[in-house]
Amino acid sequence: MSTGENSDHISQEPNNIFLLAKIIINSFKIFLFSTKKISFLIFFFLSFPLSFFLFLLSFLTFPFKNRIQHLEEISLFSSIHVESKHLLEEANEEARSLLFFKILFLFPTFLLSLFTAVTAVNVTFSVCSNGKPAIQTVFTVVKTVWIRVGATTMCIYVIMLACTVVPGMLVAILETRPFVRVVVEVIGSGLELHMMAVTSLALVVSVNEGMYGLDAIRVGSDLMEGKRVCGWVLSGLFVLFSGLVRGTMEISMAMAMDGSDFKRIESTVVINLLWDNVVWIFLYGLMVQWSFIVTTVFYFDLKKRDSTKSDRDSEISLV
Repeated sequence: MSTGENSDHISQEPNNIFLLAKIIINSFKIFLFSTKKISFLIFFFLSFPLSFFLFLLSFLTFPFKNRIQHLEEISLFSSIHVESKHLLEEANEEARSLLFFKILFLFPTFLLSLFTAVTAVNVTFSVCSNGKPAIQTVFTVVKTVWIRVGATTMCIYVIMLACTVVPGMLVAILETRPFVRVVVEVIGSGLELHMMAVTSLALVVSVNEGMYGLDAIRVGSDLMEGKRVCGWVLSGLFVLFSGLVRGTMEISMAMAMDGSDFKRIESTVVINLLWDNVVWIFLYGLMVQWSFIVTTVFYFDLKKRDSTKSDRDSEISLV
């Protein structure tokens, strides 16, 4: 193949806007038409329960977070050392209760998230490869890959935690330098968005290619080369929707508390909050499942592009 033909082929690759539209349209087709029965089962047994548990955890822990922040703020302005120390001790007790709830919900949410990812990715990749996904096949895949996907998920959690904690610590240290703080926050947000895109692909790589941990993350990063903007935009869309949901939950909690400063939220209030937000719980469950479908479609397109590029390079080397 001549250099001119190679250039023509490269110029024919879809631009980012066209590729984004293609990915989103194809993901909707897969979700709503190609796999509607299996997708419904995944949603009913995995995605919706996951969303329900996450909302329930947020509603149960909101009073603890609110009270901890309130106690810490009062302790800062307290002129009496003994009173300030007592307030901080009370805040620590609330923090221990908050940690208890998070640990209590950790296992079910982790398993539901893991199984949602594996099943949604496997079904979507099967459709992209012109296969016919079946429930039996999905269960087999889950039993085969859950350990390595779990290991990859742990690595992803550590990386994302570092991307959140390190910029936060730098911002706190640079409190007296507003301009530098803004720069750190912008860089930190950009890094977090980039790592979200990379780690999402790494999860798909871990399911489909038998890799796990840092190897899967490295492959995901390599695949994104040349199409990183698409990954950033897709991750940004998920972040925007998650932020909208989080804001809605906080507004619901604030209205439920109505300025009250109570330590524990009553069960009837939690039930009412869940009922009032059932639409958001439903939509968030759909978004979680759809995000895995979108990432898998993106992964499949990147793999096809990478394969085409390898074939082209082999042809050039033979000329």
